[in-house]
Order: sequence, then C-alpha cells, then structure tokens
Amino acid sequence: MRRREFMTLVAGAAAAGPIIARAQTYPSRTITLVVPFAPGGVADYAARPLAAHLADTLGQKVVVENKGGAGGGIGHAYVARAEPDGYTIMTALPSLAVIPEGNRLAGKPAPYEMDQFVPLARMFADPPILAVKNSSPWNSLGDFIAAVKANPGQIPYGTSGHLGTVHLAMEMFLNAAQLKMVHVPYQGGGPSFNALLSDQVPVVPTLASTAKGQIDAGNVRILAQWGTERLPNFPHAPTLQEAGYPDVIYILWTGVFAPAKTPAHVTRILRGAIRPFMQDKAVIERFEKAGSQVAYLDGPEFARFLEADTDRLLKVVRQITRKCLSLQA
Repeated sequence: MRRREFMTLVAGAAAAGPIIARAQTYPSRTITLVVPFAPGGVADYAARPLAAHLADTLGQKVVVENKGGAGGGIGHAYVARAEPDGYTIMTALPSLAVIPEGNRLAGKPAPYEMDQFVPLARMFADPPILAVKNSSPWNSLGDFIAAVKANPGQIPYGTSGHLGTVHLAMEMFLNAAQLKMVHVPYQGGGPSFNALLSDQVPVVPTLASTAKGQIDAGNVRILAQWGTERLPNFPHAPTLQEAGYPDVIYILWTGVFAPAKTPAHVTRILRGAIRPFMQDKAVIERFEKAGSQVAYLDGPEFARFLEADTDRLLKVVRQITRKCLSLQA
C-alpha cells in the first residue's frame, strides 16, 4: 500500500465526517501517539494513518513517537506514567497485558499494571504468520519441523521481543510440536522482520501486514499461520490447526489506549474520533488489502474482550517463564 494514497484516503474520510470538538477545551495542543516498538511493525503501521485522521478530525497536530525496547515495555511504562489529560495516547499489542506478569514470575518488579490504562478502541485482530525467505530450503511447514527436530536447540527464530506478541505465539506452537529453538528478541516487529531479510535469522513469526510487500514481491513465503481459517490474501497458507495442532490458535490484537484517569469527556472525544475512521468502508478495504484484519471494538467492548483474552495469554506467559527459568537453573 502506498503511503501517499493512504494519506489521501484518510484525509477524504476525515473531511466526510463531522469535525469533533474544535470549539472545546480539548484538544488545545499537540497530541502524542506513542508506538512502543521500533518503526515497521503493526503498531506503527496502525498508528500513522490513525494519527493523520485524528489531526484532521480534532484540529490539532498528532505526532507519532516510537519508544521501543523490552518487548514494548518501555513505551508502555512511559504512557502509564504520562499525565492523564488526553495528550499522550498509545497503540499497543497483547504484550501490554503480559509483560507485568512475566516480570513478576521472573522475580522482577512490574514496570506498570494494566489498570494504569483505559482502552479506547481495538483496531485489528490478526493471526501471526510463520515466514521464511524464498531462498529457504523449507518449502513447507513439514520441512521446517523436520529441520528443527534434526537440530534441537540450534536453529534461531526472531521476534519483536521477549514475551512480546509473536514470541507467545511461537512458543505456543513449539510447545505443542515439542520443538526446541533459540529465541532471538529484537526491538520490534520491523527489526525482527528485517533480520529475516538480512539472513540474521532463518524464520520469524510476524504479521501479514508487516510482510505483505515482501511476499507479493516473491522474496518471502508463509509456511503456516495461527488463525482459525485461511487468510483471504494468502489462501495457500495452512493454519496450524490444519497441520495437526488444534489448540495452537493466536489472534494478535492492535488497540489504542490512554492513561487511566483520563477524564471521561476526553476519552469520549477520542473514541468518537477513532470510530468513523475504523468504520469507513474505504479505510477498511485499504487495511485489509495491506494484510490487516479490521476488527473494530469501541472502548467498553474492547475492555470486556481484554478481560477474557488476558486470562488466556497469561497462561502462556507462565508456561514460557517456567521454561526459561528451568533452562537457567
């Protein structure tokens, strides 16, 4: 997807809807939209067109600021400590919910807690994909599994960070398939995908929206994906359920959050600004063509979803942490 075309689309969508809260006190200055990862991943990909739309709709500049590191933990903690006034918001992934528990299980202080955030909207719900370069000797998931079984604990895979979103997905699969690999964490989904392209790692779990350009160019192929059904853009990629792992399902959400205690009237303005963007048919079509599965939920609905999803994810976190601690013992 060409950025110029998307920004034109965003401007059109904003112009078509009502201009929100121009005469109100909020917003009266620049809003910072924090991405807790390096550029190039899905949180960054979601944030940039959203920022352009919010700027047009709210009548104030919206700046995207990447604060990567610690699987997203550094950016999350920054937003948790921010003044709850609506001028610092964030796009985040499921790592937001799992990092505090992971730290506690490892005997470290939690950098923040989930109750320090208020959800504004869910944007996407994407299954990760297992990606290799086209030059890889692994032409199928079976080839990959056979190679890992023949070389236990020797083949590396890259992710966006320890206990990050795709790390959880990969460990779910490795545990189910009884495989051992070497985890190589990077500072975000973009850097981990670039590590695949530069042959630093031979395989990565990533997202279709991150990899689509390289897949379309014939440089990368998908061995499998974590969804419950085949992806419309990549119908040739089998699900891990189809491959014989019925319990290996992982849907990676992308959401928008503000610090807790942000005034209710401010969160209503932000939610009201996000809603027409995520419901615009042209925007949805563009996102889906770029590989993202639009799955919009407004803040209260998203909060209910998070409660159930976090319980499920924390079970995986505990399993991974026990595994890491046993390896260190």
